[in-house]
Amino acid sequence: MEKRAVRYFLDATHPITGQVLDKAPNFVAIGDSDRVASIASTGFGMAVLANASQRGLVPAVVAQDKILRGLKFARDHVGRRKGWFLHFYDWETGERRYQSEYSTIDTALFLGGALYAAAIFPGTEIEDVAYELYRDADFWDSMTDGGSKPWKRSLSMAYNEGRGYTISQWDMYAEQMLLILLGLGHPTNPLPKEAWLAFERDVMSLPHRSESMMGLEEALFVHQYSQVFVDFRNFQDGFRSYYDNGIIATRLNRDVARRDRRFKTLREGFWGFSAGEAPNGYSVATLLRYNGTVCIGCALGSAMYMPNEILSDAQRWLNSSHRSSLWGKYGFIDSLNLDEKWFSPYVLGITVGPAYMALANLREDTSIWKGFMKLPEIQKAMNVARESSTVNSTPVAASKSPLLKALR
Repeated sequence: MEKRAVRYFLDATHPITGQVLDKAPNFVAIGDSDRVASIASTGFGMAVLANASQRGLVPAVVAQDKILRGLKFARDHVGRRKGWFLHFYDWETGERRYQSEYSTIDTALFLGGALYAAAIFPGTEIEDVAYELYRDADFWDSMTDGGSKPWKRSLSMAYNEGRGYTISQWDMYAEQMLLILLGLGHPTNPLPKEAWLAFERDVMSLPHRSESMMGLEEALFVHQYSQVFVDFRNFQDGFRSYYDNGIIATRLNRDVARRDRRFKTLREGFWGFSAGEAPNGYSVATLLRYNGTVCIGCALGSAMYMPNEILSDAQRWLNSSHRSSLWGKYGFIDSLNLDEKWFSPYVLGITVGPAYMALANLREDTSIWKGFMKLPEIQKAMNVARESSTVNSTPVAASKSPLLKALR
């Protein structure tokens, strides 16, 4: 699975610009119509290639060339505002696509990959450009909406041309922990410690279980994107362990699917309620809102939480009668829906990347965590976050949740 994921980031990275396609076909060659890059996919690609070179899966010279090309092209040709990159753009020209926003979280995922690559290749131009782009990111601008709201401590999700800063804030439990940590550790203009406390951490007790968790209503990727970079295993703030929370979220995601007999997809053991391809386009499934479509590629992104169960599931999927529709040149497809006899022909960079990284984190000596946590900015940020947190949250019962039916 890891080797096929690496192949994605070799094939789907533009040979000149180093930008990574948002998605690519898993069973046929990448065509001329496949042109849209994602800044997050590009960041994940940098992390994957840097780690793969460390493990001997890719020659270091190849990884360094692609990463450096990607950094330089992003700096010089991809649209930025106050250091925040466009979400989607043409992988050859850098021109804006889909009327894309300047996204804080997608830029953070890019910077995470860039800084991890800098840690793997210290003293190189990769390190120089990665830190140049990191310094350029104006976290205070996003936090205060350009200074118009100096009291605000949550970061805005994005800035849109013609409409300004989004009303939507990173003020709930979601995937933004990496974003805030990068801000807390910023080398020239760090965020105040209050930024770590600016998002809600609603804790809900799970029905029929002696467990509670944050992010019950969120898709699985929420518990993966920051966590594949940041090692939260030994981190405890005033709330709870975010690593343990990811274990609970993954186990619940899997258990709900295994116990719900309404959909053929779930009855045959497939799971992964998350964001991904669906029969009618990109869709987000959660524990509180799902149908027969699951993102099996997303399930792999939790391998760092439940390696035995997830690797066993992956092997069972490979042994199933659906193998030829599930397994392509880049590994597992993104999503499927057996009730509609639908299999996604694509894989997504934001799914393949975290899946590789989660699997890589099972190897302590060459884990993503080991390299990323060496960054002094991240060490500083973790200390600030740990010291700034307050009291434990009180769980609220999820008594009205549809999960009751599936968990009995």
